Amino acid sequence: MANYIKFKAADINHANQLSDIILSNVESCFQGIANGNGDPNKFTAICAGGRTYTFTVDFQGEAWANQVISALTANPGGPLAVVQNSTGTKITDFVVSN
Repeated sequence: MANYIKFKAADINHANQLSDIILSNVESCFQGIANGNGDPNKFTAICAGGRTYTFTVDFQGEAWANQVISALTANPGGPLAVVQNSTGTKITDFVVSN
């Protein structure tokens, strides 16, 4: 898997977020939230050490999760993979927790 994944700033519409977001050591990504809720408006990435990133999008949580998974596996061992957003929706919120 790629060591880092990047979400482009153009795909983010959240609270004056003007820069890219880079996550490292992503171990899991799925639609919904960490408690098992398959919310269609959210996807979650869990990184090494247990840090969790929950992203909110508009009705495309599954598609976003699949695009993150594709980015992670497209370049095994590569330093960086970029999430290619083909959903037509943007990330509207994200929460980081340990």
